[in-house]
Amino acid sequence: MRRRRGDGSVSKRKDGRYEAAAYVHTPNGNKRVRRCTRTRSEAEAALVELRSLNNSGLMTDTRQQKLGEYLDYWLSTSKATLRSSTYQGYEAIVRIYLKPGLGNKPIAKLRVTEVQSFLDEQLRSGASTRTIQKLRLVLSAALKRAEQEELLIRNVARLARIPQYHSKEIIPWSEAQLKQFLSFAKNDPLYPVFVLLAYYGLRTSEALGLTWQNVELDNKVIHIRQQLLYNDRTFQFADLKTRAGQRDLPLLVKVNEVLENINRTDDGPLPDLIFKSVNGNPIDRRGLLRAFKRLSKEAGVPVITLHTIRHTTATILKDMGTPAREAQLILGHANINTTLQIYTHSGLPERDLILSKYEQQLA
Repeated sequence: MRRRRGDGSVSKRKDGRYEAAAYVHTPNGNKRVRRCTRTRSEAEAALVELRSLNNSGLMTDTRQQKLGEYLDYWLSTSKATLRSSTYQGYEAIVRIYLKPGLGNKPIAKLRVTEVQSFLDEQLRSGASTRTIQKLRLVLSAALKRAEQEELLIRNVARLARIPQYHSKEIIPWSEAQLKQFLSFAKNDPLYPVFVLLAYYGLRTSEALGLTWQNVELDNKVIHIRQQLLYNDRTFQFADLKTRAGQRDLPLLVKVNEVLENINRTDDGPLPDLIFKSVNGNPIDRRGLLRAFKRLSKEAGVPVITLHTIRHTTATILKDMGTPAREAQLILGHANINTTLQIYTHSGLPERDLILSKYEQQLA
């Protein structure tokens, strides 16, 4: 079918490539924009895209903004709404991978094949499957914003294929191993922190962010209301990850005992903080992790992460027959599926008992 006047054109160039051309609105008036492609079908698709942008009323910039420029803009405008750790991760991905690999590509011309080739090359160069997953996630987030701003009509990052990521199996401590560690660490200055992590399954940032105001000694209640983060070389309180993280927990006898033995001070940048170093500063989680790993080795238990203590608490609660909904409220999960799928573990002895009973049922 012959195109109407103003619909644009597709023609073959002398070099064998095809060119889509159309008049579009720009800040400087109507301008003829050309896009070169390898095949006629790609040129036809490019022409449809140009017409769609023009019909939407978008003011198309003829200088073709580079992806790297847009990524810088996206980071700067997203910083206020992102958690500091999330922003730092995104910034590193953009700086180390996306801008060197794709930054010079015009954002409006970015194609699925280019994104796919970039991700495949990163994988061949030794990047882990998890890294590839993060690359596509960050690029997709930026291009989604570009879609919302009507700079693009589709998010090409979503169409790129990546290998499936399989997270490592988390093996928590048994109840006996947790008791063995706590018994060994009872004389360590950081023992009170480990007690709260173990008894309540708190996130590390939640435990380190507890203040005396959060503890009602008379009513025997602990209020989990904020977390402690390290950002821009300073410690600061931050909101919890989700509203479900805000929870009230009973002040257990053992927890009350360790809190009573803490020398309460008003020094340091966060005076009301419960857990402080000897100079009054908040406890750095990296130093806490180093101490935890050292004590684990000396106690003769497997070396796990601090977050895996949370898995241990959840698993012990499950083994006690605690309803999943109650475990969810204790742990502060926003979704009960997290409690059911991620934080509960069973071992071979438990499965052996279950299947033995099943075998007897079928006999």
